[in-house]
Amino acid sequence: MTKILTPEEIEKAVDVSVSSDGGVKKIILEEAPEGAEGLPPNGNEVTAHYTGTLLDGSKFDSSVDRGTPFKFTIGTGQVIRAWDEGFASMKVGEKAILIATPEYAYGASGSPPKIPPNATLQFEVELISFREKPKEKWQMSPEERTKYAQDIKSKGGAAFGKQDYETAADLYQEAAEYVFDDEEDEPVPDDDLPLYIACWSNAALCRLKLKDWVAAVKACDVAMKKLPSDDYNESNSRVKLLYRRGLARMNLGMLKESQKDLMAAYKLDNANKDVKRAMKQLKETLAKEKAK
Repeated sequence: MTKILTPEEIEKAVDVSVSSDGGVKKIILEEAPEGAEGLPPNGNEVTAHYTGTLLDGSKFDSSVDRGTPFKFTIGTGQVIRAWDEGFASMKVGEKAILIATPEYAYGASGSPPKIPPNATLQFEVELISFREKPKEKWQMSPEERTKYAQDIKSKGGAAFGKQDYETAADLYQEAAEYVFDDEEDEPVPDDDLPLYIACWSNAALCRLKLKDWVAAVKACDVAMKKLPSDDYNESNSRVKLLYRRGLARMNLGMLKESQKDLMAAYKLDNANKDVKRAMKQLKETLAKEKAK
């Protein structure tokens, strides 16, 4: 639950506005880890979580509730002034409350129906990351897009290692979209295919970790549609996709579809321990269903 601040707490909050006029103040809830990156320069792409409330605690918006971090380019007016200046005072991993006067938020007009005119707003925020904003995809050469995708994939791996599966999944998917603009009937170029498939497969693994079974199936489907033939299995990619989709389908109760995927994976690699473990789990699940 978002903390309702007292007038005294608001008064004591640190003024982080560029003009030092109190337009945006900050209360640190959790310091950034030692050695954390920061402060984000203007023009960088910021990734953050936030929950916005009125001073009485009434919530009007939350990226946390949606389960998807918010991204914006800092210092360019994409967001309210309180965010441009407030996030510029933060380091990665820091959690804080930003208090925005109406002049630094939505002013005399407000933002109906949830934000009234002349409202002072409170945002509980977390700076997840920031990075130099890349060129748009259409501005990049094929080589630049591949290099950028590899870099993003590596960041996804780092997030996965920290068990930040939501961020990792988003990064893997972003990397895949830079490798190849998905067209329904267009094949992925041979040189790009292994990276494209790996990104979607890794995204599927993250969704499994999050128990987001529907998203895991979708990620596998995207990759499977681009495999050039039924016997393509470079780096065991088809086995991984079949296994991960089969596991997700099992958890969705799609038992026949799960069995088809897992059997196909087993035929390609009958020594795979994950596949054999999933098949055993499926067998037990089918037996329970039959016994009902």
